[in-house]
Amino acid sequence: MERNRGPGYSYRVQDVRLDPMTAGEFEDRLGAVMSEYVAEQIQVGNWSSSDAEELARVQQRRLLPHGIETPGMHWYVARTPPDQVIGFLWLATEPTDPITGGAWIYAIEVDPHYRGRGLGRQLLQAAELEARRLGATAIALNVFGPNRIARQLYESSGYDVTSLQMRKSLD
Repeated sequence: MERNRGPGYSYRVQDVRLDPMTAGEFEDRLGAVMSEYVAEQIQVGNWSSSDAEELARVQQRRLLPHGIETPGMHWYVARTPPDQVIGFLWLATEPTDPITGGAWIYAIEVDPHYRGRGLGRQLLQAAELEARRLGATAIALNVFGPNRIARQLYESSGYDVTSLQMRKSLD
């Protein structure tokens, strides 16, 4: 692992490097993140399709009132040599939070063209290193039930289930 802590710092874990996202990259990425989140909420039955967009906008305003400049919210671009963008990370930190241990992964994604090469595991390791650098003693995340591939990655990386929501439709 290489580490450079100056402005524009980056972490490299084997073949994945985290670089702070620019404002332009953030604007490009945010819409896709929210669209995917809406689709997942609808898929698992948490939100109706008629309410989902507004619910997502409310959550976005609450979590990111100042966009990329929101304190405690950290956005990164994941790259492999030679600077090929392969994914991104949205990490929140609150080092004194006793429930999460100080870090929460809101979104982590490897571009579909790069999946199946171990880059997701490397990106997750880079996220953990960055959370530790930011003062966290633990890291948490949410994964939707149908996302079995992500669940397997997290479990094989040492993440434990801390709560489990279950739902049954009565239609």
